[in-house]
Amino acid sequence: MTRINTPTRRTFLGSIAIGTITSIAGCIASNGSENGTDENDVFESVTVEETDLIVELDDEHTLDKLSVIQPNGELFADTTLSAGVRRETFALNTDYSPGEYEVLGGSDGEEQASTSITIEPDVQLVDLRLGRNYPDEMYEDAGDRRTRTETILTLENDGTGPDAAVRLVFAGDIPGPTSDDFEESGIYDTESDLGGYADAVVLPPGETVTIYSYSQPFTSATGNVSCSPETEYGEFETTVETTVQDESPTGAYEVAYTGDDLVECDIEIEEVQ
Repeated sequence: MTRINTPTRRTFLGSIAIGTITSIAGCIASNGSENGTDENDVFESVTVEETDLIVELDDEHTLDKLSVIQPNGELFADTTLSAGVRRETFALNTDYSPGEYEVLGGSDGEEQASTSITIEPDVQLVDLRLGRNYPDEMYEDAGDRRTRTETILTLENDGTGPDAAVRLVFAGDIPGPTSDDFEESGIYDTESDLGGYADAVVLPPGETVTIYSYSQPFTSATGNVSCSPETEYGEFETTVETTVQDESPTGAYEVAYTGDDLVECDIEIEEVQ
């Protein structure tokens, strides 16, 4: 497959004789992605799986070229099809532009069919828990200090395209809010044997992903908040920055601190509806 980002659809269409474009009937794919199928069933399905755009063709198709046009009209990628090839994969990764993509099929220099698919993420922060209150849900080999200071977050991508979490930010009435000059992602790397900060966590469409903080937002080694037997109350906000979605998933929470000090403090949170 060849990835090209500069030529426009006009450039692609101008290089071949324009054929009759078959009409498209939209339908919904099994994984929730919108895909189109032309009247002659050249495209059996066009779907997004993980971070790839998958094009499935009919057994008897005669196409020798596929091109993908991105939302701004420029050529995203194209490939030449060998005889008998029914499945082609185009890598979206997590740096694509969300919107409607066109898939064009050509044969002998003429456009034979086209279809379209909307590819965009819809990532939501659906749950946040404190590791100290749910130690059994922490990542493997999390020690006592990490368990007491870190958080467990659940993200859902109900969209049709992938995204990636690249930074976790805490602000408000918590012991360790994220400073403006903090350069790490703040997300624990569960894929590495060495742990540390993850560069990114992929959020495939139609999937739920659990991530863990790694910046100790609930550390006791701070004077940012107080804990007392009479209970101290406050509010904080958590934001998950992503690479594709314009609006970052955010959650707002009320928090209560009860105890003699932050080391032995009972901390309870509740999402602000």
